Amino acid sequence: MWPFGKKKISVEEQLSKIQECGIHMNSDSTLEDLFIWEDRSAIESAPYKPIIEALASEIEREPYSPISNNLWMCDYERIEDHGAYIEIIERLELMTNGALDLTNISDYVDVEEGTAWVQFEFRGKQIKWEATVDNDWLDPYIIVKYDELLKSLGADIRIYSNHTDYGQVAFFAAFSSAEFQCYKKLSPIKLELIENQT
Repeated sequence: MWPFGKKKISVEEQLSKIQECGIHMNSDSTLEDLFIWEDRSAIESAPYKPIIEALASEIEREPYSPISNNLWMCDYERIEDHGAYIEIIERLELMTNGALDLTNISDYVDVEEGTAWVQFEFRGKQIKWEATVDNDWLDPYIIVKYDELLKSLGADIRIYSNHTDYGQVAFFAAFSSAEFQCYKKLSPIKLELIENQT
């Protein structure tokens, strides 16, 4: 047994259990990419929390892509110029495996004039969302609206979040209902449907 009654669990065993919840490492990622903030020993002595936080991050080298698609540690201070909300929508599409199949995504961001919006085509309709401008802070209601579209389709996959435990960073995840039940049993990081936090 590990100190304080905790059992040490290998990185490989943790990854195996996490995969049962639908969370997979991308092919660009390696085990070494998981040791961004914690080494193997620290990850194995505090099962699931550090490794899930690492999986929600990006590779700290080329191609700087997500380690896992459906988890996302999102720094709210990221809206500086045109293209910022395109990146947000594209990341949400990646998280949900293209559940909404959005096309022709474009945006406009001018922090100084206080204007920001994102638009796209969804099932043959043009949709435009205005975003609140607060310096370089992301308007989280853009992500809420994306989840509302998922709900309107009756999609099983939804957006979950924790925006209270990481300062200016929010932890987002996309799960089916079964995957989320699996995640809740495994992970010490609390998540809730984003629609329940507005």
